[in-house]
Amino acid sequence: MAEQIEYFRERMIDDLEKLREKQVFDHAEIKKIIKKRDGFEQALKSRPTRKIDFLRYLEYEMGLDKSLQIRIVDLGIQDSFGKLRYSIQKRIYDLFKRATIRFRHDVSLWLQYIDYARQHNANNIVSQVFVQAIQYHPTNASLWIMAAMWEYEHNSNVAAARILLQRAIRLMPENQQLWIQYFKLELVYVEKIKLRRRVLGIEQQKNQEPTSQNDVEEDEDGTINLPAVTGEDVEAWNKDQANNKKLSDQEMSKLEDNPILQGLLTKIVYDNAIQAIPDDMAFRKKFIDLYRHFSDTAPLIEHVYETIQADLSNQTFKDATVAAEAYVFLAKRHLEDFTLSDPAFIPAFRKCVMEIESALTSTMESEVNCHLYLAYVQFLKGWYDLVSEPNFKLYLSKLIEKTFKRCRKEKKLSVKLYEMWVKFLIESTLKEENDNKAILETITEALKVYPSSSAQLWLDRISLIPDNLSDEKLQVYNTALNNIPDSLLLWTSYKDYITNLQQQEEPEEIDEMFDKACQQVTYLLPSVTQQTEDRNAIKDLIQCAYLDWAASSSGNIEKARQNFYPTYAFFQKCIEIENQYGTGDKQGQENVEYIFDRMISIDDGDKDSAYLGYLSYLLSQKKFLKAKHIYTRACKEVLDKEAFELKYQKIKK
Repeated sequence: MAEQIEYFRERMIDDLEKLREKQVFDHAEIKKIIKKRDGFEQALKSRPTRKIDFLRYLEYEMGLDKSLQIRIVDLGIQDSFGKLRYSIQKRIYDLFKRATIRFRHDVSLWLQYIDYARQHNANNIVSQVFVQAIQYHPTNASLWIMAAMWEYEHNSNVAAARILLQRAIRLMPENQQLWIQYFKLELVYVEKIKLRRRVLGIEQQKNQEPTSQNDVEEDEDGTINLPAVTGEDVEAWNKDQANNKKLSDQEMSKLEDNPILQGLLTKIVYDNAIQAIPDDMAFRKKFIDLYRHFSDTAPLIEHVYETIQADLSNQTFKDATVAAEAYVFLAKRHLEDFTLSDPAFIPAFRKCVMEIESALTSTMESEVNCHLYLAYVQFLKGWYDLVSEPNFKLYLSKLIEKTFKRCRKEKKLSVKLYEMWVKFLIESTLKEENDNKAILETITEALKVYPSSSAQLWLDRISLIPDNLSDEKLQVYNTALNNIPDSLLLWTSYKDYITNLQQQEEPEEIDEMFDKACQQVTYLLPSVTQQTEDRNAIKDLIQCAYLDWAASSSGNIEKARQNFYPTYAFFQKCIEIENQYGTGDKQGQENVEYIFDRMISIDDGDKDSAYLGYLSYLLSQKKFLKAKHIYTRACKEVLDKEAFELKYQKIKK
């Protein structure tokens, strides 16, 4: 280790000596720099090597470089080609190289390396680092995209950018981000070709570009060769000023007939993309959105619509939800060119509605039909919420109601549709006197069909019960919780209901309700087939609410201390109540420490926060010996020791 440190020290002596001769740094400063670097090098040779040591070393060297730059300016030293700063910058690059070799799987470190090189215009280094980073992270799409954009935007090398993205797509054909960026690259490139040729007034030569899709050449590695458009065109224009003229109609016609400039390549990219990712309408929408940012893309947008229509006709979409979304998406294209204030909007909207209803008829016996009803109602409801014109709003209201009833008649009402129907009935501004009855009938019908599928329907049912009928409301709550015992939404509402009863009921009755609820949630054991986050949250919600009520109702914490449910959130609430209602005496301190001991012993929860909270409390009580013991235990159990150490040092301050 000493030999290696000596080796690095010898390499820096000459450079530091030059800085001393130039009086940038004095002897004491040079000595301090050497000492700091020796300390960093020694830290890097320790086992195990830590990333934080590299970062601290890099931070120091970057600060040193900045100080050197300021002093060179202040002293008026002529530093041609940055020779004085070269040694420090080279050391920074070497440090990055050593760090990325040691922590090659840390993407953030590679990105820091790239960012530093880019800031200092080290183009060759940036390209090399991208190659190395991609070798270690071949499935990181962001790195491929960054490398391609670097080649295109900074090196003006569209061919290299295209090759990078094509290779990335071959590795990750189902990555949407790669397809979109490749598509965007071709769009931008062709747009620049159009702009350049219009400015230069260059007449297109017949054999300069391929004239059909079959003429688009490919290399052996599958990359597409675009026509080369270089600065030679500009040189020819400079030599012959006569060429600087506006294109004639005939020349413009030839230019516009070019298949490349008509979007042949973007069409190829899109077709390949939807073959790789067929069942995603949001993906296809992104292509249309990009097309709309460029000129002369109406035929290309129409091609996207044609592929969607063809896939629907051929039943290519395997997901019924996607197929339903595709029908609505195709219908909505009739509205693209109109606004609400446009007189042609209403006829276009009716055309859109007719197309969707025609699709509902054609898919009546398929699974797509159920999802299409949902997509159709969402479409209508979206416009209903948006518009304010009374006649159009009334038309939409009647159409929505008609659609719900048609769906009921065909027995296609899903849970989601029932929820939307009830919500529409409740929120509608066109209510009649008997609307509450209609809402109740709809909810009753929905809960009869789906008693265990929707907490929201149960809450809507409860909301219709007057507050003075507390027994009926409690009965419906119990029925709902028996049907959906693991609904956080229901339990939250029930907790609020019990809390609001405190002013009306006797404490014994509230205590009985809370106790029964706590027993009920205790039986919500983790499920193998369901996520357990909601179940744990339900336990914490009810048990902590019980603690709050027990402490506040009695005015002291003795009643709260009688209840014990070992969960992380419960322990946090216990400590909060001890701090709020406790007296801070010796008994109270022992209780807090006992709670912290239990908290750090359980497996769930945030270990770091539990230990840090415990240590903070012990330090505040000046129990330094016990704090040292707990700190030692924490270092053995926390996952990220470095992060924990930094947080602990802040607490000590």
